[in-house]
Amino acid sequence: MNYSIEIFSRREDLNQSVVEYFIDLARTSIQDHGIFSVALSGGSTPEPIYRTLGLPGKKKQLDWKNIHLFWGDERCVPPDHPDSNYRMVKKALLDHIRIPEENVHRVPAEFEPSMAARSYEAALRDFFKGDYPKFDLVLLGMGDDGHTASLFPHSAGLKEEDRWFFENYAPDMDTWRLTLTKNAINAARHIAVLAVGESKADMLVEVLEGGFQPDEKPIQLIEPKNGQMVWFLDQAAAKKLSDQENAK
Repeated sequence: MNYSIEIFSRREDLNQSVVEYFIDLARTSIQDHGIFSVALSGGSTPEPIYRTLGLPGKKKQLDWKNIHLFWGDERCVPPDHPDSNYRMVKKALLDHIRIPEENVHRVPAEFEPSMAARSYEAALRDFFKGDYPKFDLVLLGMGDDGHTASLFPHSAGLKEEDRWFFENYAPDMDTWRLTLTKNAINAARHIAVLAVGESKADMLVEVLEGGFQPDEKPIQLIEPKNGQMVWFLDQAAAKKLSDQENAK
């Protein structure tokens, strides 16, 4: 895996670093090609980052009319459901900024899983031109089991080569999820992985320093073809890594 690592002693410093990273990439992308396209992650880890981006002092630094928000994965629930990744982002960020409605590309997760995935893939193909979507940024997390987005261990989505967005059955959870595929993620210009907490420490060292076993550790499939990948870690998650020289 080709990547860089940033380790922070305080969660607040990690969150602030990701916020500045987001703002800097947005500015650079808009200057370079007119828009900033980002696939957002769900879960509790990025939520404070979204809240910070919606604060008066930060949201003014962003040209929201040229920012397009997508979702890297979604649960198969309506948009107002407590488990919805869209709902989390709406409450944390969207309700606090002025962004054109057409710039918010929600997954239609209230549909049947296959229909929802194919509908979102069609929307992605309509927005992005080329063999795969070229997001300016994909934000990811890592589960304790080594999954990322909704690419779970031993799931069919790990083998998908042609689709951009996929209805993926998670066997260990007995549930369906909707997710970007590995190839769609790896086409991004920038990928940022956020991993915090002691519960991630064992898997993190296995992923970064252990053998290549992507069926067991799906996040090992994530490696940008022509882009850059950064891991943002707190010390609790990174404590078992052999190299901690970059700790901040």
